[in-house]
Amino acid sequence: MNPLNTITERLFKDNLNLPYILRQVEKTEVNLQDYPWDECIADQTKRYGSEAAPKICGYIKEKYGN
Repeated sequence: MNPLNTITERLFKDNLNLPYILRQVEKTEVNLQDYPWDECIADQTKRYGSEAAPKICGYIKEKYGN
């Protein structure tokens, strides 16, 4: 099973496991404190889909502020 399938499976199995996704996002070189909302939505939509992106970005915004 490839990593994307694993992530997608966990998203829907665990009803959007935000801490897991945030750990994956934190592994990137993006500075989450300066991560613009529009860029976050675009990036996360590509990775996790349009339904999950606002939830992920909202969690990042709440935790890190931006």
